[in-house]
Amino acid sequence: AQQLADAGVERYNHNLETARSFYPNIVSTHGYDERIDTIRYAKKAGMEVCSGMIMGMGETMNQRIEHAFLLKELDVDAVPLNVLNPVKGTRLENAKPLAPIEIIKTFAIMRFIFPDKNLRFAGGREKNLKSLQPLGFIAGINGMLIGDYLTTEGQAVNKDFQMLNDLNLTY
Repeated sequence: AQQLADAGVERYNHNLETARSFYPNIVSTHGYDERIDTIRYAKKAGMEVCSGMIMGMGETMNQRIEHAFLLKELDVDAVPLNVLNPVKGTRLENAKPLAPIEIIKTFAIMRFIFPDKNLRFAGGREKNLKSLQPLGFIAGINGMLIGDYLTTEGQAVNKDFQMLNDLNLTY
């Protein structure tokens, strides 16, 4: 991490994905403590850290909250909130989608836990929130990723800008 910082890297993204109590259900290739250490090394090297979650993988609301409090303890600078967008051919292709209102409630709880941090709409928002996307900003989201994602399409950028304009938000 120090070598990255010395080379000029200012921000480091390292999502932990989910709570420690749910992690073994999702990842088996590396340990949770190793991932936490990576965040600590990046912070110690002076980098800003972006780390969040993917919700909708089968975890409970309590596990989302457990995860949020760990991120708070690690003092991450930004928290991307992804919602699983199941992809055919993956282990989670048949995951039951979260109800849109469950996602909105999660956003509101995250804002209470992180009153001064950047909470970002990220992957899966269009498919999972549908017409309720604007409520995310009412619930406390203060940023979003626009355009396409790593493995899935996002909505048209002009629709995102229209939503922000309709909410009278600046960008």
